[in-house]
Amino acid sequence: MKICLWQAVLVGFSVTLLMARPSRSDEAADRNAADEQARKIKELVEKAVDWYDVLPAAGAETRLRPEVVLSWRNTVRTQTGASLMVLWTDHGRPAAMASIFQWDNDICHEFGSLSRTNKLVARNQSAVIWSPAKAGVEFRDVPDGPPPAETAPSRLRQMKAMAERFSARLPERNRDGKHEVLRLLARPLFRYDLKEDKNAERSLQDGAVFAFVMGTDPEVILLLETVQRGDDAAWQYALARATAWAAEATLGDKVVWSVSHDMQVDDPRNSQFQIRRPLP
Repeated sequence: MKICLWQAVLVGFSVTLLMARPSRSDEAADRNAADEQARKIKELVEKAVDWYDVLPAAGAETRLRPEVVLSWRNTVRTQTGASLMVLWTDHGRPAAMASIFQWDNDICHEFGSLSRTNKLVARNQSAVIWSPAKAGVEFRDVPDGPPPAETAPSRLRQMKAMAERFSARLPERNRDGKHEVLRLLARPLFRYDLKEDKNAERSLQDGAVFAFVMGTDPEVILLLETVQRGDDAAWQYALARATAWAAEATLGDKVVWSVSHDMQVDDPRNSQFQIRRPLP
């Protein structure tokens, strides 16, 4: 039986495609290899939480305790691997934060100071790597803030309501001129545990850390604290960047905080500091 020329060409092309297509076993092997690589990166990021010690001041003997408060993803920037947000607390109050994630062939620590002072330091086994030259946050009274409630659950409801009055965005991220509006996570990343400081002056009564995110990636951090001043108590707020991009926050219709694109994230005197370590 004769086969016309075009039929022969079609059959030959089909055979070539079948030969070039990866087999199911090859595809499964590739998936297994990718899963194994992702597992190793995840383990490395988790171990990286303890790569650096954060101390409340130079010469302090006791390092601050790290606490993982969020596992995040940012599909907008294809940051889909293992990524963590860590807080270091000082007597129950957050003093420093870091996003820890894989970027290209590095593990990146993106530190940020949440301290009211400039005494904070971070070090590796041999030397100080980060020593901010100024306080990381500046607190202000919440305009029209309610009197702090008597009970902890009621104060948490107050903090959630106040957090919803804020909004945050990245004004320079999109090349088409549009702002990237960030989403407020409904739950705080961290609630202060001031019971740890039994001997502290009780000027600080309560507090929580909220995050404005892209995907679930924290970009702007909001701290709310209630402080005692004589016989009166008041709510205060502070904002901190968790990105090198320009960012701003509004309270109602008023811009209350803004930072420009930070080109000096490798400066250890900066309140925000990035350090990278190559993947093994």
